[in-house]
Amino acid sequence: AAIQLKRHRVPRKDPKPGEEFVSLFDFADTKTVQLYSRDFHLTGCNDFTQQFYEVNGMSLQFETHIPEDKYMTMRLATASRSGRNTATPGPGDESMEMGGFRPDSQASMSSMTSVGGTKRDMREKFLKYANKVLRFYGQWDDRGSMFGQKLEYVINYFLQDDKVEVLEVKKNNSGRDPFPKLVKKQRIPRSFRGVPSVGSKESDFEDQYINDQDLLVGTTIEVFGRDMYLYDCDEFTRDYYRQQYGIEQSGNLLQADALVEFPSMPLPPYNGFGSEHDSLASYFNLIPKPRRYDAGKQATLDAIIFRWKAKFDMDKMTAPNPDDHKRRFVVSYFMGDGSISIYEPPIQNSGFMGGKFLERQRVIKHNSPEGFGDWMTDQDLLIDLPGTVWINGYPFVLLETDKFTLRYVNKGNIDSFVNVDTIHAKLRNKFTGTKREILNVFRMLDEEKQGVVTLDDLVNVIRKFNFELDEDEMIALMAKWDQAKEGVINYERFVDTIF
Repeated sequence: AAIQLKRHRVPRKDPKPGEEFVSLFDFADTKTVQLYSRDFHLTGCNDFTQQFYEVNGMSLQFETHIPEDKYMTMRLATASRSGRNTATPGPGDESMEMGGFRPDSQASMSSMTSVGGTKRDMREKFLKYANKVLRFYGQWDDRGSMFGQKLEYVINYFLQDDKVEVLEVKKNNSGRDPFPKLVKKQRIPRSFRGVPSVGSKESDFEDQYINDQDLLVGTTIEVFGRDMYLYDCDEFTRDYYRQQYGIEQSGNLLQADALVEFPSMPLPPYNGFGSEHDSLASYFNLIPKPRRYDAGKQATLDAIIFRWKAKFDMDKMTAPNPDDHKRRFVVSYFMGDGSISIYEPPIQNSGFMGGKFLERQRVIKHNSPEGFGDWMTDQDLLIDLPGTVWINGYPFVLLETDKFTLRYVNKGNIDSFVNVDTIHAKLRNKFTGTKREILNVFRMLDEEKQGVVTLDDLVNVIRKFNFELDEDEMIALMAKWDQAKEGVINYERFVDTIF
């Protein structure tokens, strides 16, 4: 019904001081109320209004004779001819209120109940269950058909209008397009038997649609020909069934699928063209692509190169050349990309050209069961010396390594690879018969005659007598004679110890 008068204060026809507007007292002890020069006849009121006036000592009067509403009479006659029950009250129905039914009237509510072909009254459900949704989690197992899959869905049941929507759960890297909805919000029949005939209405199949009593965890419902197994629900849904029906929904009934191991295609053997990366590039891609490098790792580790002096292990070679025992090699391992290169220093009149014995590349471990991808690492080469390693089918004996590799292996501990007694012996052999001369040089440097010189003076004296010590040996020597870390040494004790 349309609103004939909006909510506002209505002025009186004959206003008095302090009584300019119509009040609740104007509805007491009268059957007619005048609003904007129109006479409205009072025919009834609701229970709250009746009780309010009685409590406040006022009485209400209503018209006993209500004129016939010709429009409503015509409407009832049309409904009776079509065989439908519109459940519309007559003009004299006491439940009439502003052209409709009173919500608290049991008669009106019962007349709007979903029975047979009657129209459902959704007002009560809307007021009670607006924006409240039962959520179930289901599965549709279609693996029995060709290209079928086992998919998961979310089934939302809207309590306010008994409608259902089915949403597909999107999973990353599933290979399926992100389809938004399997079924949009609508009423779903329990068993789909095709599209209803033209002219049929939803109320004609009221008892054939899915309702909240059909949705239980552990059961299967049909959604337009698809059998949905309900395996779980949310907490609100559990509370609803517990309070409304006294039913305790089951917990999560989802069972993990059996692990299926699909056979993997073995990698093809190396075809001999280029490196093994080049050979596999044509296997993985129709147009071969170059190998990708880790730029961050290379920038950090590219300067770290381990080197060894090596020779052939003649005892383990299958068909050795008698002159192979003379050959020497430099094996280099690059931490940036894990590649290995081998260089053979040329030796005159040896019969071998020398040069690159192995181009820089990654090398597979010897007799590796995995084959391609099982690369040699720094741990395969950082072994106790002398030791044998296999590189591309050749056994190499690693004889010695450089100081940089030794520092890396010993984590900067110089004492582990530099012997101070050995340094003393080298100095003793070099300075034989020059003890007095060396002592005089130290005394000249000791201007304050305290019997000590600085570490810089020690280095200058050693270099003056043309004895070359590398950086590690110099550091070890200074650490030995300056254990207090004062920056000076006692040169007389130093000379007496060595000579």
